[in-house]
Amino acid sequence: MLRFLNRLLGRNQNTLPPFDFARNRFLAKKKWPPNLRELTEKQQFRFERKFKRRHKLKAVRPQWDKWVKIVQWSMISFIAVYGVLFHDFRKDPMNPKPGEQPFEGLRRRMWGLLGNFYTHTESTTRVERGARRLEHSADDQSPKARS
Repeated sequence: MLRFLNRLLGRNQNTLPPFDFARNRFLAKKKWPPNLRELTEKQQFRFERKFKRRHKLKAVRPQWDKWVKIVQWSMISFIAVYGVLFHDFRKDPMNPKPGEQPFEGLRRRMWGLLGNFYTHTESTTRVERGARRLEHSADDQSPKARS
């Protein structure tokens, strides 16, 4: 099957002989991987420490780590905000106290501060703003008092 795929892709068969480690001109200083059973405990510990350090250095990917953190914290924030402000716990079957909303006070305060910020109907907000302007203009006759 592999020969068929190589022929389809236009690759030639490898004509190089297999690598002979016995005839290698560049001999290794140490045998790799070392046989841990032959090493003393101190040598094993040093080897493991060195190997872990090298592995950590090789595994460092700052760009990937940065974006993973950004995505994780974004998801955590979204779930927390959704759970506190929008999720209906009254209908949730996993709620230990059915029919009770645990964040009701916080929701009322939050939506009281935001008001109609997220609504699509502007007629109610214009009427309220207009009524406020009329109240302010009736209370304060001088322009200096308004500012």
